[in-house]
Amino acid sequence: MKHFFAAMAVSLSISAPAHAAVDGCLVGTWWADISDIADLMTMQMGSRATALGGDARMDIAASGDMRITVRSLQFNVTMPDAPASVVTINGYSAGDIDAAGGVWTARVPDYNLTGSADVLGQTLSIPFTSSTGMFGGGLGGYWCNGSQLVFETDPSRPAGIARTWRRG
Repeated sequence: MKHFFAAMAVSLSISAPAHAAVDGCLVGTWWADISDIADLMTMQMGSRATALGGDARMDIAASGDMRITVRSLQFNVTMPDAPASVVTINGYSAGDIDAAGGVWTARVPDYNLTGSADVLGQTLSIPFTSSTGMFGGGLGGYWCNGSQLVFETDPSRPAGIARTWRRG
């Protein structure tokens, strides 16, 4: 599988035009499964995250323009040897996606997600960047049936995208 993603990345960087067409199945509005986002946080942070509420919306245009808007995503986060905290994420990421034939790659030059953690009554800021935070782009495979969209992200890209989305 690791070699598949490496070959795919080389192929995409050589053959993909700056703005390729997007599989028509992906065009439109999608809502993330927030439990999948909790799983992504668990992987990124090395802790346990449980979804509490909020939403993430992804809009994909036929041109490949993509925007993900995050509104009050909240997670209960438990880390070893640390008190539990509630993490809240807001903002957006925007860029473009190339998706055809079950292969996708996304670039996100406009990244504005902010996070905060409520730990023992104190609010702490959490810095995110497109290379370290969720919804920062990536590459991998996808499957779409019109009402559900599933991304498989290359595991070498920690700033992945939520796995499962439903049509909005």
